[in-house]
Amino acid sequence: MTFYEELLQSCPLPSGSPFGNKQDGYEARVAQAQLLSKLMRERRPFCFLRMGDMELAYLLAEQEQRLDRIEFRDGPTSGTQSYTNPGLSAKHVQRLRRAYEEADYVDFHESNWPNEHLLSKLSLERAPGSHRNPTKEASLVFLTWTEKEFKEYCNDRRIGFAGAETRLLELLSQTPEFKQAAAGYWPERAQIFYHQLRNNGRDLDSNLDLVKQDLRQFVKAHEIDTLFLSLGGGAKILGYELSRELGICCFDFGAVLRALTYSGCDGNRTARSPHSPFLFRIPFGIYMDALEKAMPNLAPAELLAKAHGQLLLELLKKEIGWTSVSWEFHFSKENISAFRTAFQEYRRRYRRLFWLSAATKMERAGFLHFCGTHRLTLEGRLFLIGFRTKALIRRCVRRFLFRRSALGNGTGLASDGAA
Repeated sequence: MTFYEELLQSCPLPSGSPFGNKQDGYEARVAQAQLLSKLMRERRPFCFLRMGDMELAYLLAEQEQRLDRIEFRDGPTSGTQSYTNPGLSAKHVQRLRRAYEEADYVDFHESNWPNEHLLSKLSLERAPGSHRNPTKEASLVFLTWTEKEFKEYCNDRRIGFAGAETRLLELLSQTPEFKQAAAGYWPERAQIFYHQLRNNGRDLDSNLDLVKQDLRQFVKAHEIDTLFLSLGGGAKILGYELSRELGICCFDFGAVLRALTYSGCDGNRTARSPHSPFLFRIPFGIYMDALEKAMPNLAPAELLAKAHGQLLLELLKKEIGWTSVSWEFHFSKENISAFRTAFQEYRRRYRRLFWLSAATKMERAGFLHFCGTHRLTLEGRLFLIGFRTKALIRRCVRRFLFRRSALGNGTGLASDGAA
């Protein structure tokens, strides 16, 4: 069991969604979003950071000298199972702590279920005059800020996006489908520049300072005023450090880059994202066209996992300007319709991969099991019947062999106290 899993077990079970309800504290978040925009316009340097549950666990592990129990690798391939970690090993912990202590505004995300219960354990010395969300209800301000403030703030400004999904965003933003869907959020008057992280954001722990050099050159080359950085735990360190070193505004953008691209998987991973903010849908075919151009070196099983992550994203609970965790499915008519439309395109495009290798067969089996469990497709239901039948046969065979072995050894299968 990892240290993060131990921490989760110590928390009371959530009574509803792990992120709560959007309407709870909405006016407080709107006010904080307006304040955040004001600070971002007036102050240079400026750094906005968020305390994710993974980063909180990382800092608590340092306090308790348990950093050897923190995961930071890139993780498995699975289009049906979620996976994440901060991407940082123990060697970066002091830089992360300094970033949180000295950043201009930190949202501690108490509306996120683990943070609500674990934040009181954290010892953190915040800089005098710095800002934070004033209440639990005013946390997760980055979601409300993106919905209400992002477009107006960015217009007539030189902004940069940096993350594992940046090339994908650049390609999607050129399509008519994106322009129509994102019209209410996209800053069409901004001067926008894009930087895809080296190695698509993988191997962050070993590449962190190389990524920093790349970002420094990117900001200088394009004279960027505000950098929106999505890089897990690395965004906290580099956002803070670059804001000070270059005199710019850095915004810890996190999962919002996935919202703008309507991505079901993190760009640096081939597993589903642990939560998915929602602004608008992108059609499956348009998304996969851009993905294949943005990441042409994906292995067949990885490409299939990304496709499955997109299909399952169609079924997640959706509320504009809010986020849902990976298991919060909502089988509404709208979601089912979107899934079925995407599924037809998926079969047409990727049928050739279904039996290509052991890895693609395994990935496909996980998806079919999901479809069968939720009665989404005929082939999924047939797969699940076969899966359960095989499991029943295996149990019966084991039981038969056990009984035969017991009889052959002369061992009674039931005891008789009077014998």
